[in-house]
Amino acid sequence: MTAKTSRNSGSETTASASLAPLGLLTDLPRQQLALMAQSASALMRASESVRKVQQQAAQRATVQHQEVAERLRQPCDFNELMAIQSELLRFNFQEAAQYWQQIATAAMKAQADLVGTAGQVLEAGGGEPTLDSLQKAFEASLNGSGVAASAGH
Repeated sequence: MTAKTSRNSGSETTASASLAPLGLLTDLPRQQLALMAQSASALMRASESVRKVQQQAAQRATVQHQEVAERLRQPCDFNELMAIQSELLRFNFQEAAQYWQQIATAAMKAQADLVGTAGQVLEAGGGEPTLDSLQKAFEASLNGSGVAASAGH
């Protein structure tokens, strides 16, 4: 009876070893989906930060243009008109530079976040399957099932 038990546990170990590569193959879609979800989350955070930059720029421009409109409703001479126009032009150039600097900063943070996500996957994935290891695992599972089938006959 003990001999029978040892044969069963040996065959169970062989069966679980031959199914281990399939476990990698079935786990791969979950890992890919997790990476996609994490990357999508990083992109949504980046989108949110870009939108905040846009909203803040629009609010500053609204305030500035309202102030200029109020000043222009009052009578003014040509020199004051030119001063208002040059002030508005300076503000627009300054705001454009600040806007694009903030957008570039947000884009770089997003890029760093995405690279960090990929880095986490690579660090955590020391045992994660590569394409080559998956191909070998698949071949081993085919060879293992073929060997198990021929051993059964």
